[in-house]
Amino acid sequence: MKVKDLKQKLLSEGCSESIFAILSRKSDAFCLDKKDGKWVVFYSERGRDSNPIYTSNNEEDAYKFFFNYILKQQHWHIVGFFKTESEAIKLEEKLKAIGIEPIRNDIPAYKITNDPRYRVFVVGKDIFKVREKLGNIQVNYT
Repeated sequence: MKVKDLKQKLLSEGCSESIFAILSRKSDAFCLDKKDGKWVVFYSERGRDSNPIYTSNNEEDAYKFFFNYILKQQHWHIVGFFKTESEAIKLEEKLKAIGIEPIRNDIPAYKITNDPRYRVFVVGKDIFKVREKLGNIQVNYT
């Protein structure tokens, strides 16, 4: 398996690209990289790498471990970001009507105090149902 194949396989399973990095670093993400000739899986947070979760000399074994490890994580996909709660509720109702259970995770003070934003997420492969039923939703961060 090649790096692009691993990435595509994860995305096809509904994984959120925001929580993983392959042969690179990303803040607040699980990473698969090669260090000192070994394949390592670790978590990187704000530029600091944790101790390895997994280490192997074998690339294929490392890919398999990483794939299975990332699949076990809960993958949230943001499908709505609103200034008003009523807009978020409307989207939640649409999602429920097509058999998707949304998750709300609001921000009480987005840029300043008393400046809330209302976020709606779906989990895992539900993102494919959203795209099929509602199209490619554009999320505007205002």
